[in-house]
Amino acid sequence: MEQVKISILMILFGIFIYSEAESQLKIDNIYFEQKDVFDSTQSDWFFAAPLLNALHTNTRNYIVRDELLFESNQWVEEELLFETERNLRQSGLFTNVRIELDSVGEDRYDAYVITQDRWSTYPSALFGTGGGENTYGFRMEEFNLAGFGTYIAGEALHRSENGIGWQGAATLTQPRLFRSELMLTAGILAHEKRTTQSFAITKPYRTTYTNFAYGVNAENTFGSDYMYLFDQSSYTLLDFTEKKAQAWFSKAWDKKDRIFFTGLVEYHDVNRSNIYDPVSKKYSSTARAFDNTGKIIAAFSSIDQNFYSTTKLNSYFVEDMTVGGWGTAILGKFFPIGSKGESYYYVAGKGEMSHYDGINYIFGSVVGASAFETGRSVNTYLEFQGKAFHRFNSDLLIALNLRQQTVWNWFALRQLIIDNDYGMRGYPVNYLSGDNRIIGNLELRYFPDWELSVFKLSGVVFYDFGSVWEQQTPVYKSKLHNSMGLGLRFHFTKSPNENHVFRIDVGYNFDDMKIGGIVFTTSQQFSAFTNHLFKLPKIFGLDFDYE
Repeated sequence: MEQVKISILMILFGIFIYSEAESQLKIDNIYFEQKDVFDSTQSDWFFAAPLLNALHTNTRNYIVRDELLFESNQWVEEELLFETERNLRQSGLFTNVRIELDSVGEDRYDAYVITQDRWSTYPSALFGTGGGENTYGFRMEEFNLAGFGTYIAGEALHRSENGIGWQGAATLTQPRLFRSELMLTAGILAHEKRTTQSFAITKPYRTTYTNFAYGVNAENTFGSDYMYLFDQSSYTLLDFTEKKAQAWFSKAWDKKDRIFFTGLVEYHDVNRSNIYDPVSKKYSSTARAFDNTGKIIAAFSSIDQNFYSTTKLNSYFVEDMTVGGWGTAILGKFFPIGSKGESYYYVAGKGEMSHYDGINYIFGSVVGASAFETGRSVNTYLEFQGKAFHRFNSDLLIALNLRQQTVWNWFALRQLIIDNDYGMRGYPVNYLSGDNRIIGNLELRYFPDWELSVFKLSGVVFYDFGSVWEQQTPVYKSKLHNSMGLGLRFHFTKSPNENHVFRIDVGYNFDDMKIGGIVFTTSQQFSAFTNHLFKLPKIFGLDFDYE
């Protein structure tokens, strides 16, 4: 009898081993095929293509190798091939990525990693208009410096908004510092009224197999913020200096339904000027919530991710859409820095869910957060975000974007704006402001595959609505503002970057009953979907629209 039991166990073990082997395949050799930006077999080939290919340095072979999640002479799960494709697409270095397998025996394959470089050098003459304001200037961007995957950019921009004038900016990103897991980002933005300097080194969760992530970042900002009193023609300047530094560490478990524990510490020191009230003839504080506090935060999170490759939602390129869910619970202790800060306990939670059946998509996110001080809740925040789309066919869809933000017992300064820049096309810049806000956008998008040299065209019919109100005002007493109009998109075929979609919108303002000007800018007004990704714990409700 004992021998029979052992035989049965051996059979069951053999079935288990066989099923495991069936889910894997053997990679014998790996071959790399890197295509030029312009390919003579594609429709956008033209007379200057050979010269442009010669001027562009293709991505170094090791950049592609560093993203591979499999090796030669190794048994691998097929999902690793799909994830490698996604990671290479997300690098932003390529317009096309695919991994093809060539059978060389039973369950044995040679893998061909095929990539086509994107055009990476963008000297741009800048011109934009919308909401009664305009910008012009020059930007130089290099997304793949000498083929090393380094992003570097510089900008000089003249802005008519609030008489800001000339603005300069510079950014550097190195996704793999010295071919390590570390990412370096640094930047500076400055104009007459405001300067922001930032720096960060992080080890991100690059794959579903990454078990640890950590990072440090710092930001130094000084100058003046705009506080709008009634409309865009009436504001006051709030002088300030602000320093912020963070360090964090995160541990992950499991592969598909991942669980995270994240710890974060923050130092925040700020000095803000007071504002004079001509009615009371007194100065009042312009402090914001949780100014001058050190923070110790712990977050417990989980994520569920199912991956889909889509196209003709935001652009003509293949996009990776993550469907599933994300949830996080945040606990924190805040303590004062200097004499201005206060002591708080903090509790917050966020939940996201999405569903996709190939035709219909729906996404919802809810945030609830509050601080506690001497037995009472303060700075309580509620947010809802929703997205949805329905495909009528492969070229036509309708997409919805919605966001609502509300606070209670929020005694610090807040400013949320509705205007052309914040989702209300056809309205003047800095049109209205308040403590709470709701904004919605509805777009009918058409992707007809029309080509114009190195651009593909798409069209939009849109309807925008929104409102802002003070926290002491009931939402039903707030005025809803509306606009609608038409738009045209130019999609650059040699770059999947969202900023290389050039957008023209003409909006009709229902408040003034007139066309509110032509919007000329970059990127879609909103993405048709939101991916579920790991996120660092944060303090919710600190949004402040200053420009």
